[in-house]
Amino acid sequence: MDVSLSWLRVFLAFTFCLSLFACGNRYDLSTARGQNSRIDDANMFLSKGECTEADAAISPLYASSYVNDQVRIIKASAQACFAGFSLLTFASKIIGATNFFDSMALSLANVQNDAARQWMYNAVDVLTLSGSALAASQRATAVNSYMVFLQLGVISAIIRNYGSPISSAGAKGTALVYSAVSTPSGQMSNVDACALTAAFSFLTDSFANADLTDADSASLVSAMNKVCTSAGLSSCSVLNRDRTQCDGTNQNSIYAQEVVTSVNSSW
Repeated sequence: MDVSLSWLRVFLAFTFCLSLFACGNRYDLSTARGQNSRIDDANMFLSKGECTEADAAISPLYASSYVNDQVRIIKASAQACFAGFSLLTFASKIIGATNFFDSMALSLANVQNDAARQWMYNAVDVLTLSGSALAASQRATAVNSYMVFLQLGVISAIIRNYGSPISSAGAKGTALVYSAVSTPSGQMSNVDACALTAAFSFLTDSFANADLTDADSASLVSAMNKVCTSAGLSSCSVLNRDRTQCDGTNQNSIYAQEVVTSVNSSW
């Protein structure tokens, strides 16, 4: 019997077990080290655009009793990542923009009837705690700051899906269609129409409770609020923030029709 070979096998097996134990400790969520490991891994994957890996890294912490606003923002970022959303991309497109809708249309690359809108909705649900925190006053400042840009992503995903933007400039290629009195061909779904109007309400509400003080962000939110006032509304705040509340004929649907018309005029 080769004693040295047997010893080597035992040693390797022991080393392997130790390595597994060490890895397990690294992700022990009951410790700050374990929580930070999840956060660091998720942020690393997000920086490389690796959405699946980022979501897998943060999900155990998100589903744990140790979830906090930082974790929620990362989880929302991972969901939005699947839609091709990047906060840095949106911010860079907005700076100095002459038409914000053109800029938003250029900030995503989704195509008609893809899953981008649903991924953006998923990200919003993370920050609103599945609809239980629809008002900015229920969320922390950092969350509201991220929510402003997240809603830009929602608007972008919707107008790209229905507006067929001209890729070179982001200009509207086809008018958005939604009616509360008829069912015209090619009209938006009730959910998407309500999500579009909700985005304007989220934007203005979140901005008022965020820490965004730069002129470009203020100009953007002012332009978005003008879409609501041009639609005949007193402000965007009257719009419902629950995207499930349009049924095609109710008051929320009427508001959505007016906002869609105003978006067409502004884009």
